[in-house]
Amino acid sequence: MSDQKIVELIDWTLENYRARIKQIQQNEQHVIIDNIIKELDRKRDITINKKRQALLTDEVYMYRLEEITLDYVLFIIPELTGKLV
Repeated sequence: MSDQKIVELIDWTLENYRARIKQIQQNEQHVIIDNIIKELDRKRDITINKKRQALLTDEVYMYRLEEITLDYVLFIIPELTGKLV
């Protein structure tokens, strides 16, 4: 095998290795983002339940503010990451 063929084979192997590593990293990022979205969605559900049970106006206001914040974060994460929910 000529030196040029060996270099081409090494280059091809490295390119495929880099592409695979990049793909794995992107998959890991998507898993992390999915987990964050699930956790925020769970917190939102808890907040809504607490808001429904709250009797004092201040508590209702506090939980409503938390719900609005979580709604916004859950809306903006997929937009920023290019991930459709």
